[in-house]
Amino acid sequence: MDLTTSLNFSLSITGPICVVLILGIVLKRLGLLPDSFTEAAAKLVFQVTLPALLFLSIVRTDLDAMPSPWLIAYGLAGTLVGFLVLELLAARFIGDRRLRGIFVQGSFRGNMGIIGLAYVQNAYGQAGLGGAAFFVGAVTVLYNILAVITLTRSLGGDPGLKPILKGIIKNPLILAILAALPFTIFGVQMPQLVLTTGSYFANLTLPLALLCTGASLSLKALRGGAALTGYATLARLCAIPFLLTLGGWFIGFTPLELGILFLVSSTPTAAASYVMTRAMGGDSVLAANIIATTTLGSLVSTSLGAALMNYLGLMG
Repeated sequence: MDLTTSLNFSLSITGPICVVLILGIVLKRLGLLPDSFTEAAAKLVFQVTLPALLFLSIVRTDLDAMPSPWLIAYGLAGTLVGFLVLELLAARFIGDRRLRGIFVQGSFRGNMGIIGLAYVQNAYGQAGLGGAAFFVGAVTVLYNILAVITLTRSLGGDPGLKPILKGIIKNPLILAILAALPFTIFGVQMPQLVLTTGSYFANLTLPLALLCTGASLSLKALRGGAALTGYATLARLCAIPFLLTLGGWFIGFTPLELGILFLVSSTPTAAASYVMTRAMGGDSVLAANIIATTTLGSLVSTSLGAALMNYLGLMG
């Protein structure tokens, strides 16, 4: 496959996302996306439309066409190993203890539920989305646990097992995936009324979430902590996706599995990291910096990575 075709393929993945993010920034400046709307819409996405998208994606997916369960196990193991390495690096090189957890969370916690799924949908359509939904759901649980652990270690406090378990059990994304499994495993046909109604909500997810992400970006917040922001950005967008994808290639995952693995691991830092950092009294400016730089940088790094992988025939 020639390089031009590969570049066109990569731009078809990231281009639409870039346009909608920019549109969110423009609409915010025009006063059409006020903070009150963005906050309410973000809650709607997390609690209603994104669970609907995951539910329908899994219900409509043929289990025989699903990526290997080993891909999910590999993603969980890779995330855990990456987290432990980042913890060691933070303890060794970051003098201010209160900044360590923010750096670690910003480096390992990707925005898979929104931008990751958008990447996969643009690349593979419904077939890839169903497979990615299981991966995203499993790794999201681990993300939440590790984020609580690293921020609590860094900022002080006792994470406690009960709050962590409660947060997982009540997570709408996890509930949606668990609710969809019986329909997929046993081949139960959903009523058309439910499928059509659910599609209305599911179709809102990615454009609404990306608009809100764009509206929430604040380049004015990029002040201070430039070194830590840069290191976290390199880890999030370069080191983690490269090492995870390289390891998957050595193991022997299929091009589709490698493509899903790369696209969901090359996502920017999750917006939830800012909310959690601020709630726990950490440096929210540093958290916002990491989110902004990784969100903008991901459009470039993912485009280049996808073009290279497609050129090498590693994305199916």
